[in-house]
Amino acid sequence: MLVERELSALVNAPVSGGRDPFEWLPDELIVMIVLMLPFEVLWSGVCEHVCERWARVVESAPVKRRKREGRWAAYEEGVIKPRELEGHTEFVHALAVGLDDKVYSGSGDKTIRVWSGDNGTHLQTLKGHTGSVWALAVGLDGKLYLGSFDEKINVWSGDGGTHLQTLEGHAESVMALAVGLDGKIYSGSRDETIRVWSGTDGTHIQTLVGHTDTVCALAVGLDGKIYSGSFDSTIHVWSAIDGMHLHTLVGHTDYVCALATGLNGSLYSGSSDKTIRVWSGDDGTHLHTLVGHTNCVTSLAVGLDGKVFSGTWDEMLVWSCNDGTLLHKLGRHLYADALAVRRDGSLISSSNNRLLVW
Repeated sequence: MLVERELSALVNAPVSGGRDPFEWLPDELIVMIVLMLPFEVLWSGVCEHVCERWARVVESAPVKRRKREGRWAAYEEGVIKPRELEGHTEFVHALAVGLDDKVYSGSGDKTIRVWSGDNGTHLQTLKGHTGSVWALAVGLDGKLYLGSFDEKINVWSGDGGTHLQTLEGHAESVMALAVGLDGKIYSGSRDETIRVWSGTDGTHIQTLVGHTDTVCALAVGLDGKIYSGSFDSTIHVWSAIDGMHLHTLVGHTDYVCALATGLNGSLYSGSSDKTIRVWSGDDGTHLHTLVGHTNCVTSLAVGLDGKVFSGTWDEMLVWSCNDGTLLHKLGRHLYADALAVRRDGSLISSSNNRLLVW
């Protein structure tokens, strides 16, 4: 209650040069004061209301570091809540962030909604699929690739939402998409194959065969390797140069539902066995296992600060990439099927038919 009164008083206070409490203080002293404020006050940015110099002061390293490090704890404790983006009428199964920071969401309602990365405003809705949209990927040239239960991949321009072409060839639903460092497009399907397409003109280049069940997750390593996760409980590693199968990672005891690669070269895999396994990107050695979920791990994302985010049907956890320590539990979700991290470090997660912006 005390914090709420503090916030209310600051927000409602009239602003003038004479009332600016920081007007005559040096920046160094302002930083010290700001660092002593309750986190709720710091995060809400109410000081901006009474201090014209806030924008400059908050850019100082100590303040930025405190806000960044304290954000997830504040979400966990309910001090701040994620922003909700609504519009889909069925579960959101796929998320992607464009090079321009736009957010794309694919849903069981067969549509893709485009959102502003700045304020979450709904910009447009892309239609064309006749089945649930289950996979999204953004090409290096900004093109948007959409995979669906209708067995097709639709390609859209990233700028105006113009439909460019449809890629056909899979015999079952398209469950996963990824863009290689060389611009090639990879699609995983219930037909147990991975098809490779040209990012330039959509030509089918080759088909990678090896899995014995649905390919539902794809990821690209910093060294260009392609990783595929399957309902057959394995992860296959492929060469991006010629599609050669390099090796198979074995260890999960149930479906491999999610894959993500970290800036340290590690591969993270989430499974229906409720665990996340961490693998070396060099040789595929199993490094350690993250245990904490009580349900199928359906989504993974790695932030630029190295934090690992994992979602299940009922929760989302935050882990340290350094040693796998569980850092935070971010509330209860319903079907957090998809996660995506923006360049500014904000996290986008699905929650039923909504998006949550953290």
